[in-house]
Amino acid sequence: MHNKLATDLVDLHEIVARQKALGRRLLWLVLLPFVITAALVPMFFVLNARVTDVEVVTKQLNIERYLLMDTNYALAIEQYEQLARSNLTAPVLARLGVLYFQFDHKNKDIAIKTLEAAKRLDPNYWEIYRNLTFIYTVAGNYKDAIEAGQKALELYKNDAMTLNNLAWVYSRPNNVELRNLDLAQQYAEAALNLTGAGEKKSEVLDTLASAHSQKGGPRDRELAVEYLHKAVALAPNWEIQIYQEHLKKVLMTNPDTNGGTQ
Repeated sequence: MHNKLATDLVDLHEIVARQKALGRRLLWLVLLPFVITAALVPMFFVLNARVTDVEVVTKQLNIERYLLMDTNYALAIEQYEQLARSNLTAPVLARLGVLYFQFDHKNKDIAIKTLEAAKRLDPNYWEIYRNLTFIYTVAGNYKDAIEAGQKALELYKNDAMTLNNLAWVYSRPNNVELRNLDLAQQYAEAALNLTGAGEKKSEVLDTLASAHSQKGGPRDRELAVEYLHKAVALAPNWEIQIYQEHLKKVLMTNPDTNGGTQ
């Protein structure tokens, strides 16, 4: 009788163990869909964000393509404003801000206000500071241009446009307090090394020529003439006369200069 009771207890323990194991399996089967869902939800949001990013970039590319073909800043601004309403991001606002200013320099205040809004969304997005440097340079706000430009280079050191704008600021004859021709030359040379052929390169060559011509040494003036000849050769038709006038001024200050190679 004792042996039979012991056997029954063993069987009972085995049955209980099997039931517990079965219960655990059933619980796992019940919980499995929830576990899978919990794992997929973050992936869904990541993928959805990436799809949204691709859509935004595609829209921006289309806007820029039409802007390049038609130079219709009003239309580009309108489309970027629509994009900003549905996708309020720093890159979208950074581009919109500079478009306001390029369309009409009288839009300086709204352009800066838009760029400041972009800065609040992402204070480390370098293009914000690049565009602020450009606006402040054109507007003659040189201290602000330097501050924004240094921040832009801190975030991205190989920005040729910012380097050129800073070089221009540092080489202004009427900017006595901030004038630094050595730094202007350094920044312009760095910009030149980063710039391909064409319109942008002619602008950088003009800036570099300005720095050298104001240094006033014989070799500096020779280099200024050389760089301006190259700027004229690379410039689009509407800019050629500008660089020819700059070249004429340099030659008038040093009539014995024969000019550099083109």
